[in-house]
Amino acid sequence: MENLRVGLCSWTDPGLLRSGWYPKEARDAEKRLRHYASRFDVVEVDSTYYAIPDETAAWRWVARTPRGFLFNVKVFGLFTLHAVAAKNLPSWALPEGRKRDETEKLSLRDFSQATLLEIWEKFRSSLAPLEAMGKLGYLLFQFPPGIGFSRALEKYLHRVRDVAGPVRIAVEARNGAWLEGKTEERFLGVLNDLNMAYVAVDEPFLPWTVPAKWPITSSWGSVVRFHGRNSAAWERKDAGVSEKFRYLYSPEELHPWKKRILETAARVEKLFVMFNNCYGDFAVRNATWMKRTLGMPVQEAEASQGMLDYGVPPAE
Repeated sequence: MENLRVGLCSWTDPGLLRSGWYPKEARDAEKRLRHYASRFDVVEVDSTYYAIPDETAAWRWVARTPRGFLFNVKVFGLFTLHAVAAKNLPSWALPEGRKRDETEKLSLRDFSQATLLEIWEKFRSSLAPLEAMGKLGYLLFQFPPGIGFSRALEKYLHRVRDVAGPVRIAVEARNGAWLEGKTEERFLGVLNDLNMAYVAVDEPFLPWTVPAKWPITSSWGSVVRFHGRNSAAWERKDAGVSEKFRYLYSPEELHPWKKRILETAARVEKLFVMFNNCYGDFAVRNATWMKRTLGMPVQEAEASQGMLDYGVPPAE
């Protein structure tokens, strides 16, 4: 199953760093990434959602990981219709008269088309080392849950394809209404036309969340992301990110996905199974279990952690 990869949606999550999963000698960024890459062959870069990285960062990622390792990159929030902190934008990109205020946030409508294209090119150029070395998995576009799938968004996705070129793109819906009736048909049709992968999800079962459907919409492959099932936290408006993803799957909850993953892997060129329940070492433990149950090689040191005692560790 060389086309199948299992990994985490962050290797630098504060909870993971505090969990004790990294060995004591892995005290710096280089050693932590090298350790992670000795256990998994793919990871998602979450920091790129908040700010455009310096190009030297991508070169460091390349140098610290083995040949064939892949980075899936979450797209800068400005391009997934989120408001982003002005302080995280290049100074040259700020609208006239605006300063890099610590609290101000800006959205697409605050920029000219020309400036947006420049910011996009800056974002893409920051990832050039990953592309050059064959280590870019896909770009993840994750839109806000409050946005419906409209004709305007359909047009926007076409524009994304125009400026992104042939790079692999995955799109995650965060509003269950996107997967209903005629809207679902139109949404999936656009992804098919643009060769963008629909991201299947496992997440809490709430009226507005996305069902666990798994249509294949791209020729290059498919993606499934596990967000946990912490319904109580997802329903609370004041719950922090860490609390929302505080969920350790039981083997009984994950096992039904085994058949779906194997069946999908037989149909696609690449399949990414990504765990986003980033609380402590929860994602590591679940991803490790998934690798083992799928028959993938697991290092003994990794396999022993959380495999025999599968209980929930105490709160941090």
